[in-house]
Amino acid sequence: MTKIKLGIILEDAARLAGRDSTFNPIPLGWKVLAAMSLNAGIRDLAAEKFPMMQRVEFRRYRPDWRQGVGYRAGNEVWYKTDYYRANKSTAANPDGSEDWKKLEDGDVAAFIEFAQPWENTIIDPGGLDYTAFAYVTDPRYNPAATPISGCAMSSLGVLIPAPAPKGVWVKFVPEFPTVSFSDWAGGTEYAPGDVVYLESEKEVYQALKATSDKPSAESESWQAVRINREFQTYLTRLVAADFLTEDQGKYQTRAAAASELETLHERYIHGVGSRRAKVGRFV
Repeated sequence: MTKIKLGIILEDAARLAGRDSTFNPIPLGWKVLAAMSLNAGIRDLAAEKFPMMQRVEFRRYRPDWRQGVGYRAGNEVWYKTDYYRANKSTAANPDGSEDWKKLEDGDVAAFIEFAQPWENTIIDPGGLDYTAFAYVTDPRYNPAATPISGCAMSSLGVLIPAPAPKGVWVKFVPEFPTVSFSDWAGGTEYAPGDVVYLESEKEVYQALKATSDKPSAESESWQAVRINREFQTYLTRLVAADFLTEDQGKYQTRAAAASELETLHERYIHGVGSRRAKVGRFV
């Protein structure tokens, strides 16, 4: 699946608005506008739940027990084939230990948080269809798999109805990093999650851990933030519209972006017989 650098979208949008960055650097104000437009546009794409943006992962309701970690009374973990609850503060292995109580089916709230601390990927609630969220088997390899019915969505996650399996396969759109075209600054200490722009590479990077290193494709401290190439035309037009005045064709360009989004929907969602997903209702 081919993805495109966000800096290319920025420069193409500026060119569409009559400014070639090869000869005229893109103003800071335009970069701020572009980041705002991209963030709004990517949220709209997530809400459409395009198949190429979705991911399927296996999730449990509690983290794996980890050796060397101190647990407090009431903490719950997954160990081997079951869930356990700590009876007191302990670092002991749950296997046969009186420090732990093995939990029976129904004793564990079958709740999938959007941001499970032990998982690397955050679920975007705006890109989630709770009626087709959880599965007993992997839906990618089992076309006959049907979603678990009765799931309920809250502001924090999705509750799987009883009787729930010990883990579920979930289909969702991952949360996209907040785009920024703020230039990387040498000597600055960046925190995990910070986003910077390296203009020489036309690349937006997100920090994976605290670092002052220069972003690069080889760095273990940074990851490149890109978007599916299928969305390039839509996002370029959306950004360009914010660069233009009304006399220069702002609203025509914005309408062209909306038309492209509809074309994408017809091609990748309606065209394959899917329907627009239901909006989640908080409980």
